[in-house]
Amino acid sequence: MKNVSRLIALVIGSSLPLLSTAGQWEGPLNGIVDKAIVQEYKSYTASALTLKESVDSLCKAPSQNTLNTAQNAFKANALDWQEVQWLNFGPVTYFMRYFAFEYWPDKKGITQRQLRTLANGNPAVMDAPKFWTSASIAVRGLTALESLLYHPDFQPLTSATHCDLLIRVAAHHFDSAQAVAEQWHSSSAQDWVFNEEGSDFDPEYVAFEQFLQQWLEHMSAVKDAKLETPIGYNSRVNLKLAEFHRSSLSLESIQTNLKSYRTIYHAGSPSLYEIAKKKEPALAEKFNQQLEQNVDIVSQLPRNFFHRDLNKDERIALAKPLVESISKSQSELTNLVTRLGFQIGFNSRDGD
Repeated sequence: MKNVSRLIALVIGSSLPLLSTAGQWEGPLNGIVDKAIVQEYKSYTASALTLKESVDSLCKAPSQNTLNTAQNAFKANALDWQEVQWLNFGPVTYFMRYFAFEYWPDKKGITQRQLRTLANGNPAVMDAPKFWTSASIAVRGLTALESLLYHPDFQPLTSATHCDLLIRVAAHHFDSAQAVAEQWHSSSAQDWVFNEEGSDFDPEYVAFEQFLQQWLEHMSAVKDAKLETPIGYNSRVNLKLAEFHRSSLSLESIQTNLKSYRTIYHAGSPSLYEIAKKKEPALAEKFNQQLEQNVDIVSQLPRNFFHRDLNKDERIALAKPLVESISKSQSELTNLVTRLGFQIGFNSRDGD
């Protein structure tokens, strides 16, 4: 998401000397890397390959069946992205990959304009060795692929030019996903933090601190950008701002995000949940129940939640319990990790 890094301001420190925490967060840190990052990027890469192959098949034999297959492959890959979307840290930050994987929200239709420019230009420019690493993030990932597969401006069934562009974007998208997956497979979270604290620097602690920050930021993104903004919770309705609205994945994306939070909390041996249960059992269990409640509430939202057949008041009434539940999750996670020794200053985003 384009603005996820600005969604929340966090100041995280420690009330204890860093060296005293050495080894304390190894279990959850390594568990999250293995289960919520490495394994999920492996799935994301596999579905990106399926998407690439489906696009190739579509353009070799254009038909409604091959288009449907490519669209289904896109949906699978977009939902796999939701499993790792919470983390804008590490290899995904190279070449603006995080924002290229999904250029959203695109309030000014930049993706469509730039795709049309590429489609109307000389395709040979995309053969340059460094074209994709320097190309606009708006034409490099899932947002561009959704436009090419769903937007009426593009006709892969009848336009060889549009199909050629679709093939190129899908191939680059797979290459990017594979590169991130490989880099995570061969590195640790500690490899992606740098000593700015002097001799007491603890890379394990700092890396885990980054994970907590990213998790809280993503909670804010889900509540504000994915849920509240498109339905006009605090302003006017604009359903076109819903994530992946063309492919009707807006609700499933939120559902996948909220399920992924349980994975983060319970990953590792010991997990963050298990560590918290020993030190702050009441808070640990309260937060665990809140994560379960998020999933339960979002599963009850109707499939047409982001469709125009509901009016604003109906949609807001349905959304209110989930908005409140996610807000509680943010507060409870902040409270929990503060009690575990972190000092977190939490300020919700300003609405930009």
